[in-house]
Amino acid sequence: MAVSSESLGVTKYQLFCVLAASLSSLNYGWNYGVTNLPGDVITKCAAGPQHTILGLPSCLPTSDATWGLVISAFPIGALAGAISCTHFANAYGRKAVLLYSNVLSILGGLLFGVSVNAPMLLIARFLVGVAQGCANGTFTNYVAEISTPRARNTLGSVIQFSTCIGTMMSQLLALGLTVPPLWRVLFAITGVISLIHMALLTMCVESPKWLVSKDRIDEARKVLQKLRKSADCTEEFNTLVETVRAEMGPNAYTATIYDVVRGKTPDNLRHQLLIAVLGMAFQQLSGISGVSFFSTKLFNSITNAPTHSTKPTLAQILTGMVSTIGTLAALFGIAMAGYFGRRTLLIFSHMAMAISSILISVGSVKGYNVLAIAMVFVFYCVYIVGAGSIPWVFPAEMTPIYAVSAISAVSGSIAYASVFAIGMAFAPVMDVLKGYTFLLFAATNLAASVLFFFLLPETKDKRVTEMIRIHSVGVHNVMKRKYRAELYSEKDKECM
Repeated sequence: MAVSSESLGVTKYQLFCVLAASLSSLNYGWNYGVTNLPGDVITKCAAGPQHTILGLPSCLPTSDATWGLVISAFPIGALAGAISCTHFANAYGRKAVLLYSNVLSILGGLLFGVSVNAPMLLIARFLVGVAQGCANGTFTNYVAEISTPRARNTLGSVIQFSTCIGTMMSQLLALGLTVPPLWRVLFAITGVISLIHMALLTMCVESPKWLVSKDRIDEARKVLQKLRKSADCTEEFNTLVETVRAEMGPNAYTATIYDVVRGKTPDNLRHQLLIAVLGMAFQQLSGISGVSFFSTKLFNSITNAPTHSTKPTLAQILTGMVSTIGTLAALFGIAMAGYFGRRTLLIFSHMAMAISSILISVGSVKGYNVLAIAMVFVFYCVYIVGAGSIPWVFPAEMTPIYAVSAISAVSGSIAYASVFAIGMAFAPVMDVLKGYTFLLFAATNLAASVLFFFLLPETKDKRVTEMIRIHSVGVHNVMKRKYRAELYSEKDKECM
């Protein structure tokens, strides 16, 4: 007798689809980290006076403020992409959005390769930002909708793992690709990643949940069976059809961003919206952007690295080591997601970052540089394990299908706006507070731990339908017994 598909873990094809789709997150990580090392070569002509190579300038002299705008164009573009793609994900499908958003990245990559001034670089960064902002939120929904409850615990962490790999790759390759004209190749690689992404996605299926929402029932059944290998999908498919039809209603209602923000939805989704927004806000208020800035500045002060250099300095190598170790931490986080729930990992992550922030301040103020450096590494690793990935998956695990895209767009917008705001504000704040800066992040991480203790329900091994039913009642304290969903395994036993 075939095993029930709802009790399955990760199947090979399910894993392939997730890994193929995750190249959108890898591309996001690439573009997030690619500007770290070649900045001086591009803007200050650190490799020598400006000259022409193959008809293109070897460098693009510009002010620090203008270069800051070039860097910031990426999160601003991602914000625009997150907001604008809600309609397309609902109308044309998750796979379609993941597939065709790559066109913008390819155009951006081409523009990087032929840029002759900073405004062209800015436009290219904005284009790839729109593409990644559009794809990232769609990717998390895609993973949740093709995964079984057990597989979702592990596969939901792939977004951060892929982002870390992208960041690590960009920083390690930058060690050898910062000189003219190779910095153009470094920036243009985003287009190559997008081409590979498009090729792999052609071998993946569409979300069965989205197919059911469009009344493409037979196609959805075939897709679900392909994802579940040889297991019996009858019960899971019947539940999926019943649930989607109940969620969508007779008029196939789809919530807009305005609907979820104003509370104009059939279900009370205030709680889902609140924890999605808090998760993304505290992700950046944790101080992760500050840690990236602080690590470079601290490593430079210890190693006495030159201000401008065409060769990798020890400080730059240490920065690359941070991203490499962070990638290993992300892999560890994926393994831990199968044993500990999202709630446990997220609260642990923020508590550990609070402690690390205090010790970074102590090391900085007292001159204990080894302690400060060690805590930078610890901070980054515990961020990756919990706060780096978990907030991305909240909406898809607790929200009806008609509102998933809208809430994902809101939470994604908060994330990208926070990246921009913290990135702009951190340096001036650190100039004033010096080594005490991270005490602010200790406070925000402690606040996050307390809030999530009372507001964040556990989703490990839980049915999405159960989470929706229990928590669509407005903002509430999840520690109360009536808000605890049954484990999926316990539900199975009752049916035996």
